[in-house]
Amino acid sequence: MRYNLDIRTLSLTSGIISLILCICMFYISHNRKTYSGFTQWTIASVLNFLGLVSLSLRGFLPDFITVVMANTLIVAGIGLIAYGIEIFAGSSRKIWLFVSLSVSLFVSFLYFTYPSPNVNARIVIISVILAILYFYCGYIIHKYVPRVIDAKNMFLVTVFSIQAIWFVLRIIPTVLIEGPIVDFMHAPAVQGVTIIVFWGGNIFVIIGLIVLNFQRVEIDLVASMDEIKTLRGIIPICASCKKIRTDKGIWEQIEVYIRDHSDAEFSHGICPECMKKLYPEFIKKEEK
Repeated sequence: MRYNLDIRTLSLTSGIISLILCICMFYISHNRKTYSGFTQWTIASVLNFLGLVSLSLRGFLPDFITVVMANTLIVAGIGLIAYGIEIFAGSSRKIWLFVSLSVSLFVSFLYFTYPSPNVNARIVIISVILAILYFYCGYIIHKYVPRVIDAKNMFLVTVFSIQAIWFVLRIIPTVLIEGPIVDFMHAPAVQGVTIIVFWGGNIFVIIGLIVLNFQRVEIDLVASMDEIKTLRGIIPICASCKKIRTDKGIWEQIEVYIRDHSDAEFSHGICPECMKKLYPEFIKKEEK
């Protein structure tokens, strides 16, 4: 006797958690510093939420919404995550890849839902597409992201790799072990586990992307701090002409020294006392 997990409940729970993550992404994007690509990740969290909730409503809404559109939204969401990572990392953008995969899934799901209903075929198709997208996400994170954060983010690489491997392994029982699946909501346990893996992976991916954004914030903060020049310690200054001796033993005008060792700029003028000493005739004219 096979034990089947409650896929409807798992899908709905995963959708609710995706909504919470989506709210967090919107909050961060509006209240914290974010970089190019974060908007795509935020939209992706919305698509995942809509896709998973639509999936859980199978049997209550038309199959076009709960089968075709639900899975298309999920694939489009992962594609947007990959596209956002490309933008974030400054790598070449392959929007054509994500669009073509989403369109391919949409068309194939239409075919295997209406003209030739086949749940197993749909499972294999979406598994292949998600595996491709997850592998690609891990590849970009591994190869290009270190260019912008000066470090490898092995957490996200691991999460994406596990997701990709699972969807590849999912194909084996679907094709070789399980018989024809009539209703996905009552599919064998491996399909329920897939929802859990996707659910957990989605949580880790969103958290990882948020951390990735803040890693770049830290890098920029350190760079900004390095650019700030400050004057510290004892500065040798001439008691007469007020020139300052540099570390190389060169005597420089005080304004030159301060300009070279800080972000300050000078606007020259003349004080009243020096005005009286150097240009007494102007002072006398003003007094008259």
